[in-house]
Amino acid sequence: MNQTLHIFLLHGLGAQGDDLAPVGRLLAEQANLAPGAYEIHTPDAPSVPVTVNNGYVMPSWFDIYGLDRTAPVDEAGIQSTVENITRLIQQRIGDQPFVIGGFSQGGVVALRAAMTTTRPPLGVLLLSTWLPARASFAVPADRLTLPVFIGHGTQDDVVPHMSADSTAAHLRALGMTAITQHSYAMEHSIIPDELADMADWLSNLSATASV
Repeated sequence: MNQTLHIFLLHGLGAQGDDLAPVGRLLAEQANLAPGAYEIHTPDAPSVPVTVNNGYVMPSWFDIYGLDRTAPVDEAGIQSTVENITRLIQQRIGDQPFVIGGFSQGGVVALRAAMTTTRPPLGVLLLSTWLPARASFAVPADRLTLPVFIGHGTQDDVVPHMSADSTAAHLRALGMTAITQHSYAMEHSIIPDELADMADWLSNLSATASV
């Protein structure tokens, strides 16, 4: 199958798309994807006021009202961004295969977008992220076997490691059966060991799909 594999990576709060471009290239190379057989997409979030940072304007996929687990969630902002990302994906991939992933705030959007695209992605990468507004999160029947990679640092003081455990447990409770979870001795970041595990996971996906 001579198709281009599209890899979408969504950055975290206050970052830029270009921050994840090297991660995307290393991921593809370590997964042994042939040059020209893949395309990396790292869109930028809009710059908007962020409540938790005293209204400071910065790149953000949605507003964050507080860091406490009981803080309200900007569900409207998340939904709007998910709609924008799903449109962007469709515009760029046509009928070609794709993977979507995100770091921290970007992972929130990536997971929900993976549930709403016209066609399921080959897989989802969730890096140091969490699953807010669970009551409104649903898994379509055609995504129950969707492979999901969850990577998180045990020393993360921005998004606690327990978020990875609770996200994995919730996805399994909703019927998802292909969850891969890894923990690393790191803070809120991406390290070579995690990248190697991501590459192995992606290599298996692309081989199965004959990309």
